[in-house]
Amino acid sequence: MTSSDTPLARAGRRLGVAGRTASGPAFRALTAPPVARAGHRIATRAARLWGRILGGEERQVGDLTVVSGLPSWAFGRGGTTVGAVFLTKDAVTPDILEHEDVHRRQWERYGLWFIPMYVAAGADALQNRFEVEAGLELGGYLPKPRRNLNGAAGSTRG
Repeated sequence: MTSSDTPLARAGRRLGVAGRTASGPAFRALTAPPVARAGHRIATRAARLWGRILGGEERQVGDLTVVSGLPSWAFGRGGTTVGAVFLTKDAVTPDILEHEDVHRRQWERYGLWFIPMYVAAGADALQNRFEVEAGLELGGYLPKPRRNLNGAAGSTRG
């Protein structure tokens, strides 16, 4: 079973189809600012609680709350943003935090509806529109272009 054929991925695709089919009024209602803000607040509180229960260290970086020092099983990949909270063990470089701040804004825009939308977008980060929007290089999914001596982007080949 591939990652795109898991029960969660299939459910996400079905939700995505349902959302697109009903997209007019239903989607607008689910993502209306008051509803999205409420979902964003719920997700943020739940993520902060999760981080505290697991003994994470919390700090604020702009509008993003970073909870680090967590066990690697407590989040996906190198870290996961839920609401306005980035949960991670130690992935706290400026580039990654910039990438995760885009996910924070996506949560603000879509609220809890962001969960099925993200799942429906697929597990392949290179094809997931939310990861692409957040910046694949910043998130560590693609190598950053190397700069030559005059500061211009050069080839990544050595």
